[in-house]
Amino acid sequence: MAGEEKAGAVKSREELLARVRSLTAGIRERAAAAEEARTVPRETIDALLAAGITRILIPPRFGGYGLGLDTWFEVVREIGRADASHAWCASLMIHHPHYIGQFAEAAQQAVWADGPDVAIAASILPSARVTPAEGGYRISGQFPFASGINHSRWLLVGGMVEAGGHPEWTFFLIERKDFKIVDVWFTGAMRATGSNTAACEDVFVPDSHTVRLSVLREGKAPGGTLHAHPIYRAPFIAYAPLTFATPMLGAALGAYELFRDWTKTRRGTGGIAIAEITSIQVRLARAAADLDAAELLLRRAVDTAQAPTPPSLALRARSMRDFARATELCVAAIDALIAMSGTAAFAASHPIQRAWRDIHFAAMHVSLNAEQNFAHFGRTELDVPRDSHQPFF
Repeated sequence: MAGEEKAGAVKSREELLARVRSLTAGIRERAAAAEEARTVPRETIDALLAAGITRILIPPRFGGYGLGLDTWFEVVREIGRADASHAWCASLMIHHPHYIGQFAEAAQQAVWADGPDVAIAASILPSARVTPAEGGYRISGQFPFASGINHSRWLLVGGMVEAGGHPEWTFFLIERKDFKIVDVWFTGAMRATGSNTAACEDVFVPDSHTVRLSVLREGKAPGGTLHAHPIYRAPFIAYAPLTFATPMLGAALGAYELFRDWTKTRRGTGGIAIAEITSIQVRLARAAADLDAAELLLRRAVDTAQAPTPPSLALRARSMRDFARATELCVAAIDALIAMSGTAAFAASHPIQRAWRDIHFAAMHVSLNAEQNFAHFGRTELDVPRDSHQPFF
C-alpha cells in the first residue's frame, strides 16, 4: 500500500499532531470533491497512514505508538476542523486498531503481520448468519454502514453466538479477500465516509478472530492482558461513542472559526457591519460557549476512560450522558451559525452548509442517542436496574 512507506516513530503527541495539522489544508481543499465522489480519496488515506494515525492506539509490541485516548481525540478534532467525513474515517482508522488490541494474540499478529499501517472497517450490529464450525465459525451476511470500507484491509462484523444456553453478541474479524463491497452509499450528508455495505458468504473465522461484546463491555477481553496501557482494559462504552462525537465537535469548531473570520468583513443591508450587531455578538458567544462545554465534557470522558482504575457503572453512565449532551451542544452551535449566515451559507460550495448537514447526520448515530443515554443515566441515579435490552450498558 502506498501509504505504508513507514510512518516512523514519534517522540511525542505534539509531533504527531504537527504531522496531522500539515495535512488539514489539503483535506479542506479536497472535501467537496470527496463528498461528490462519496469516499475519502486514496491520496488522503495514504497521507494519513504515512502520518501514522493508525498507530496511535496500537500497542508498541506491534509497532504502535502506545499513546492514549487523548491523542486520538486531539487528532480527530483537528481533522474535523477541515471536514467531518474525513475526521469520521480517521477516527475509525485510529479506533478500530484499539479493538484489535483486545482480541486474542493470534488475531493481533494476523492483522499487523505486515506492519501497523492498516485501515480496518466495522459493522458491528449483529446481522451475521453464524454457523459453528470446527475451530471457529462460518459467517455470511450483509453488513451496512461500514464507514471507510473502500480503503480497509480488514472488517469487523457482528453476529449472535449461542453460549451457555443464551445468545452472545460477538464480533468477527474478516480479511479483505473474504468480503466484497456493495456500493449503496447515496446520502444527503457524511457522503465522503463511503459507508457502503460489506457482504460475505460462508467465510470461516477462527475462534481467535472473535471476541464477545460482554467481555469488551467490561474491559476483560483476552488481548487486554497482553499490554500495559489501561485503555486495553477499559469498558467498551466508556470510550466507543467518542469515535462519533469528536468529528462533530471538530466540524462545529471549523464552522465557527470560518463564520467568525467571514463575519468580521460582512456587510448587511445599507452597508451595516454585521460584526457590530449586538444580537450577532451574543449568539456567537453562546455558540462558542456551547462548543467549549462540549469539548470539556468529551475531555472528561476521555480522562475517565483511560484512568488506571476502570470506571464504575456510575461513571460509565455519566460518560454516556455526556457523549449525548456534547452532541446536542454541537448541533445547537451549528444551527446558530447557519442561522446567522443567511442564504449565502447555503451555496453548494460553502463549507458551513456541509458542516451543518454532516453534524446533523452524525448526531443520528445510535451511540449518541440522547433519549437512550439520558434514560440510562437517570436509571442509575434513581437505583433502577439497567435496561436488559441495552447490551452496551
